Amino acid sequence: MNFLQMRRILCKLEFILLTKLQFKEYSIKDFFIVLSVILISKSLYYESYGTNILLIGFLSFLMLNTNFKYLKINKMILLYIFGIITLLLINIDTNYSSFLVLINRVLIAILVIYLITFERFSKAFIDIIIVLSVISWFSWLVILLDIPSFLPNFTGIDGRPIRNFIFFGVWEEFINYKTFRNSGLWWEPGAFQVFVNLAFIFSLINKVVTIKKYFVFLITIISITSTTGFLVFLMLSLIYFKKFLNLNKKNLLYLGLFLILSLVSFVYLIPLIYDKFNSDSNSFVSFLSRYYDVLISINMFVDNIFIGYGFGSQIEKAIPYGENLIGYDLYYLATPTGADGITMFISQVGILGFILIIPFLFPKYISHLSVLDKIVISISLFLIFNTENFTFLLIFIVLTFYGLIKNKISLQKEKYETPNNSQ
Repeated sequence: MNFLQMRRILCKLEFILLTKLQFKEYSIKDFFIVLSVILISKSLYYESYGTNILLIGFLSFLMLNTNFKYLKINKMILLYIFGIITLLLINIDTNYSSFLVLINRVLIAILVIYLITFERFSKAFIDIIIVLSVISWFSWLVILLDIPSFLPNFTGIDGRPIRNFIFFGVWEEFINYKTFRNSGLWWEPGAFQVFVNLAFIFSLINKVVTIKKYFVFLITIISITSTTGFLVFLMLSLIYFKKFLNLNKKNLLYLGLFLILSLVSFVYLIPLIYDKFNSDSNSFVSFLSRYYDVLISINMFVDNIFIGYGFGSQIEKAIPYGENLIGYDLYYLATPTGADGITMFISQVGILGFILIIPFLFPKYISHLSVLDKIVISISLFLIFNTENFTFLLIFIVLTFYGLIKNKISLQKEKYETPNNSQ
């Protein structure tokens, strides 16, 4: 199979999938805005082509589509923005370049939530991630057959070349060493799982999960091979499958399916978890790096408890601090990467960071769910955003602002409760 044949297959598949999208629930403009939010949230397109220039361009597009005469900003959002700006400005160690980028993202998020309700945003998000997920399965075929791409390479955040297949990228290292992991449109598999699990969360919130959608998410999570991603997906699966606990004949099949999946998942996770604690494996290095991330953030928080050590100054402050805390040799044995987005943010802004993180972890758009479901989703959000640093990137700010306001969601109860309605 050559590149042109594969491109034809991908384009045909994209056309089929796009024709399945429910554009009755959101407009083409909504679709473009949500897609832009996804891609600007540190995707390979953002990293490779323009970075902050894309932020400015997207802000300009939103401004052209906003009638400022009718623009009203929620009081809670204004209070939140005032609080975080004040907190960052009173700290002389704040990195003002990072601060200005943050302001740009905040302005974009304000316009996004003005133009699109959470329900329309989340449903467009689900459809986009489903399309990207299915197409990304071809990345395993690229790895297996060493299929070339004649497009310019993506460039990862660490400068490594990544083969460009438009809808996904593939590391050269994965091809060379036959490492079957799916990174989608992000710099590593762990980053892709953030968006897949978010799409699953949004499906649960809107109660539009079907068996087919569930298996798309499941297959994608398996192809990603992220321990955190898989554990979070299993936790979220409890919300989906608990509705089948009414043991009639129809639901017994789905409950049995969940038990089988749980058993298979347990067997699947054993070697992954073992590798995390096996000092001879690459997974152990990854685990140790993330452990160091959290250790450094906690210690720096304790040392700078009131106003933090400075937003955006992790390179200037956290690296030398970590070298001293852990020891130079151990530090570079498993170099921390700052992947602990939430704990790192709190250590940068101080104790008030706990308050600023509340609307993201406990958003109002899950208020209609049961207490148990809310707890599972909040824990899931913490895990996926504290193992990949998306904190205060665009997707994070948009969800935080949605989390501050009341959101009306038209629940599709019959779809959620009746397996026979799966699409």
